[in-house]
Amino acid sequence: MNFLNGDDNAAMYFFRAYNRKIFLYCAKLVNNAHIAEDITQEVWERIIKLRNQSQPEIANPGGFMFTIARNLCLNHIKLRKHTISIDSISELDIPHEYQPGSTDMEELVNSSLDTLKFEDKELLVLNMFCGYRFDEIAEMMGMSPNAIWTRASRARAQLRDKVKIMVKKDNL
Repeated sequence: MNFLNGDDNAAMYFFRAYNRKIFLYCAKLVNNAHIAEDITQEVWERIIKLRNQSQPEIANPGGFMFTIARNLCLNHIKLRKHTISIDSISELDIPHEYQPGSTDMEELVNSSLDTLKFEDKELLVLNMFCGYRFDEIAEMMGMSPNAIWTRASRARAQLRDKVKIMVKKDNL
């Protein structure tokens, strides 16, 4: 199935299979659902533009799409670091706004997740929120499953430590 060479059925299959996961991935990385929607749309716009060009078959379509999403998220994060002022922050931009049904522990995990390095946060988001197994993430990122498992283990330990610190701080 080559979704880039005009196979509309393949394109729809990949859209249905990946759109929600790409959105969740972006939403967790940029901490804003509205921006995540824009980035997700930009991912599909770029893929549509590529469909108009002659493209070789892509062996790992998921990795390809998440690479586009990752680059767009990184661009947004870099741009935001350089251009945001405290007066320009709206309530929609405040990370982790209350979501109905969120528990205190979920909020704590989300807040702690934001303190991790981007690469660690990305790995945990792909696993915890997008539902990818570590071998799938390894394939997407072009790394060995053992390397991903090791990074994930360290990232989970850091997340656990940060959650514990926040719990202690809240209980004081």
